[in-house]
Amino acid sequence: MNAERGHRVTATVKCIKGVCNAGHKVGDVLNVSARDTAGMCGYLYHAAHPAILMLQFGGNVPWQESGVVELNCPDPVNLLSIELKRVGDEDQQAEAAEAPGVAVAATQEERSEQAEPPVRFGQIVCKVE
Repeated sequence: MNAERGHRVTATVKCIKGVCNAGHKVGDVLNVSARDTAGMCGYLYHAAHPAILMLQFGGNVPWQESGVVELNCPDPVNLLSIELKRVGDEDQQAEAAEAPGVAVAATQEERSEQAEPPVRFGQIVCKVE
């Protein structure tokens, strides 16, 4: 299977009103992606999936800090709130630098300088690999 593309996204449980039936607890941090629930409850993942996709591939919402989305579980009785956060290249490099024996990947600027320019077809931009 191919490695996950885009940015890494973390989901942090911020608060729970009641008891989460899936067992999530305040402070839980899950590394989620478009294809990996990381153990997140199916109902919550279903609600969060569009925001996870958006953050993973570089999008933002205008009413929140860049790279952050806060949302609630669809269970109104046991309301759980999570914060989805895009982990940027800087954070990933810092984590890699802390891990012994792990090489730091090239920054996005370095990768774009090495790559060939994209091919443009009208308004559609395609990267030829």
